[in-house]
Amino acid sequence: MKHVFPPGEVLVASPHEPAFPGIPASQPTAVSEDRRREIGLRCRRSVTQWIGIYQEAVYGGAQIRYDWQGDVVHIHDDPWGFSQEPQPRVIRPDDDGRYEIRDVWFALASPLSAQLQHRHGAALAVLAGNAPPRATPEMLTYLTDWPRTGRNTRDNLEKLLARVH
Repeated sequence: MKHVFPPGEVLVASPHEPAFPGIPASQPTAVSEDRRREIGLRCRRSVTQWIGIYQEAVYGGAQIRYDWQGDVVHIHDDPWGFSQEPQPRVIRPDDDGRYEIRDVWFALASPLSAQLQHRHGAALAVLAGNAPPRATPEMLTYLTDWPRTGRNTRDNLEKLLARVH
C-alpha cells in the first residue's frame, strides 16, 4: 500500500525507533553523522498521538507520559528532575494544527524510506492519515519491529490504545 504524506512532511526517526512523518523545525541530522542534537518535529495530532503511545509503551508511563487535555498535550518526561524545562512540557497546536515534538530526529535517506515502504507500507499509510490511533495488526507490527522494543511492548501498546477509545 503506497502512502502519500501531506506536503512538506518527511520521515524522521530517533535512533533504533520507528520513523514518523512531520515537518522538521530545522534541518534534521543525517543518519551518518555522530552529532545528536534535539530538533523539533511539527506533527499532525494523529502522529503526535502515535509518538506518545509508542514512547509510553517502550519507556513506561513512569518515565514518559503524554496527557491530552482537549487540544493540548502535556508531556511528562523528566521523572528525575534533570531538565531545565518546566514539567510537564505543555504543547499547543500551532496555526496549522501541528504539535512540535522535540527529540533527536534523524532524516531517513531515500533507500531507507523505500525499504520501510516495502516492509511497512500499510502502517505508513495509517500514519499518512488523520484517524485517531487504534490497535491494528499493521501498526502493532510496525511499532514492535525495532531494537528498543521489549517483549512487553506489544501488550503495553494494546493497553494504551484501549485507553484512547
